[in-house]
Amino acid sequence: MGNYNAYFRLLIKGDGTYLELIPPTEGGSALSFDELQAYLQLHGFSADKVLITKAIQGSNGQKCSVKIDERVMQEIPGSYRINVSDDKMICTVRFYPPSEGGEELTREELIKDLKFKKISFGIKNDVIDSFFNDKHYCTDYVIAEGKPVREGADGEIEYLFNTNPNLKPKLNPDGTVDFFNLNLISACKEGHVVAKMIPADHGEDGVDIFGAYVSPREVKEARFSYGRNLKVSENGLELISEVNGNVTLVDDKVFVSNIYEVNDVDTSTGNIEYDGDIHVAGNVNAGFSISATGNIEVKGVVEGAFVKAGGDVIIARGMNGMGKGRITAGRNVVSKFIENATVQADGYVHSEAILHSKVTAKGDVVVTGKKGFITGGCIQTLGNVEAKIIGSTMGVDTDIQVGADPSIKIKATSMQQDIAQCNKKLDQIKPVLVTLTMRMKKGDKLTPDQLRTIKQLSEEYKSLTEEINRKMDEYDKYMDSVDITETDSVVKVSECAYPGTRLTISEVYLQLKTPTQRARFVKEGADIRVKAL
Repeated sequence: MGNYNAYFRLLIKGDGTYLELIPPTEGGSALSFDELQAYLQLHGFSADKVLITKAIQGSNGQKCSVKIDERVMQEIPGSYRINVSDDKMICTVRFYPPSEGGEELTREELIKDLKFKKISFGIKNDVIDSFFNDKHYCTDYVIAEGKPVREGADGEIEYLFNTNPNLKPKLNPDGTVDFFNLNLISACKEGHVVAKMIPADHGEDGVDIFGAYVSPREVKEARFSYGRNLKVSENGLELISEVNGNVTLVDDKVFVSNIYEVNDVDTSTGNIEYDGDIHVAGNVNAGFSISATGNIEVKGVVEGAFVKAGGDVIIARGMNGMGKGRITAGRNVVSKFIENATVQADGYVHSEAILHSKVTAKGDVVVTGKKGFITGGCIQTLGNVEAKIIGSTMGVDTDIQVGADPSIKIKATSMQQDIAQCNKKLDQIKPVLVTLTMRMKKGDKLTPDQLRTIKQLSEEYKSLTEEINRKMDEYDKYMDSVDITETDSVVKVSECAYPGTRLTISEVYLQLKTPTQRARFVKEGADIRVKAL
């Protein structure tokens, strides 16, 4: 043990009972009045805190004594207090000295008491011996310690392929973007192990100081969740692909899809619709369409074509939509350039240049590389927009909208157009119906065809009115249900944003009238502020 803590003992004298106070040695703990009070009360005495404190203060750090009772009591033997931790893993003993003439505690008495209290496991005889060889009073001795439980761990699945669908293209040392080696698709071969199971660790039982076994918590075994083209190894620990294809993870379920490969999409292939991934080694020609439930990768150029993927769309040499080309992606779109096209992505969009195109995304729209410009068209995204140049020196109208989910705006606009179309039909019916109805009220004789027209128009008018009311209710409910919150989306331009650029952040907009260089546009309250990068 280390230095001595402060402690106390009783002195039985002819004129009464005294309390002797022994100060700590250097590094030892000071006396605890609560502990002293509990000890005295156990032996029928009371503790006067003021009197005891005064005695200690007047002792100058030396041993001192104070009379606490007029009675002459019998000598008090050495004693101890046993404390067992709540988890029954540790037994601590604190020893107290006998009165000056009292009997010393023996080792045999302590061991006998431990047996009586059924403390039987992990008894530290060396610690007990250390006390009886060199007594430190008012000091905690850990004299028994159980074997702790070793908690186990749930089983896990280790996936041996890229499970992150949000990897971004890398910049080459010369400042260009590497659109050819994106590594966004995780290819696998027949017989490849795509996932491994790490079995659950059930842990080990512990034993408390009373000899009772303590069990670790229950753990869960891992299970493979997978689709077709996969099998589990004989030992149940590996998930193996049965085909050459592309492996993906969707909601903790592993899928391997075959890849449909073609050189060019043209008259030799026709339009392609495939349940899996499509790889095009060459170009997708104008007027054709390709649709895949997985990813679409085109090594060449996409012209005025329709490209739709449930996952990523990757176009290594870019897209010239010719005003009619369209890309729709369930995740991300990566294209060297996008020109005169419509692009819709549920993830991010990454390109070296976007010209006169309409791009909507739920993730960031990043235009980097040697060119890095957005000129003309409209960009709508819930995330951020980042480019070197926005607009042009010629003042081309360029619309940048961030901080609002494009799908909400698209659906709201569609619903408004439906209502407007119904109102237009109603406005066409109303004058004819009013005219014929007024003639009938005046007593004019109407032909059977005119009477049938009144009946038909009345029914159509009623039906359109009901449909307009229903659509307006649907519109109101939809707008009430969507979550429109404050946004931290920004627009960043590392070189220059030119006049002709209109910036909208959430519902706040700013029309640029002068060139703005190296700036970050952020929404603050009801204004858009320009801050330096």
